Amino acid sequence: MWKLLKNGFTNAWSQPFAVCALFTYNLLWGLTLYAAVRSIVVPLLHRYPSPELSREAVQLFWLEAQFQITKTDLIVPYLWWALALLLIRMVLSPLLSAGIYYSLEHTELNAGYRFVRGIRKLALPFLGLYVLQIFLTVAPLYLLGTKVIEGYQSHASLTAIGWHLLPWIGIYGVYLLLIHTLFMYMQFGLASSKSLLISCRLLVRNALTILLIAIFTLSVTFIISALVMTSAMVWAGFTALMLVQAYRLLHMFCKMWTITSQHALWNAKHE
Repeated sequence: MWKLLKNGFTNAWSQPFAVCALFTYNLLWGLTLYAAVRSIVVPLLHRYPSPELSREAVQLFWLEAQFQITKTDLIVPYLWWALALLLIRMVLSPLLSAGIYYSLEHTELNAGYRFVRGIRKLALPFLGLYVLQIFLTVAPLYLLGTKVIEGYQSHASLTAIGWHLLPWIGIYGVYLLLIHTLFMYMQFGLASSKSLLISCRLLVRNALTILLIAIFTLSVTFIISALVMTSAMVWAGFTALMLVQAYRLLHMFCKMWTITSQHALWNAKHE
């Protein structure tokens, strides 16, 4: 496993174009969401009663907000904007993945050329897999929602509700990891013109090693994230800002390392 992680790290380091593409995509997406949320939240904050006003003024503000949401179509344009952003995300994400996975499989080509070629060649298959993955990810939320309602009705405190939901949240987290890993190997198969059956068979035969690699890389990413966030709270100011921005690039590299480590196993086992 350690050899696969080492090879994955080396391969990730040799994919600066893909890492920068991931970084740019997430940066632009974050700025877009920030601008959208800011355009909604800031006007509301201007209308929020000042501390000098009475408690009744605050209650009146929330009553008015509830009336506007439930009795008027004020929220409809915002819902359409949210739906449009979601659809854009669902289209761009698989296109980006197509470029990255094709780049890993065809390193003999120029970095930018193979990235664009991957998008042109694999856009539709990756889009189909992405839609299926989203469906399988969202489907269990119905069961999780029923457990939330059940916990709310049978427990008196938030702590008790949290302990009631903790095992279910853990099961859902493991399920998400399995789904993510399964579709990663299916994308490896598409990028290398192998059948999805070969990808699934390789995944089953090497399930333990694959899961250990996934858990290790996710743990490293989590530890780095925790260290950066803690440092940002301790060293507030310009230093924290620069640290967070550098972390975004490091986070994208860790994401690429996760993919390339699994791809190293794919190359070792399917040949």
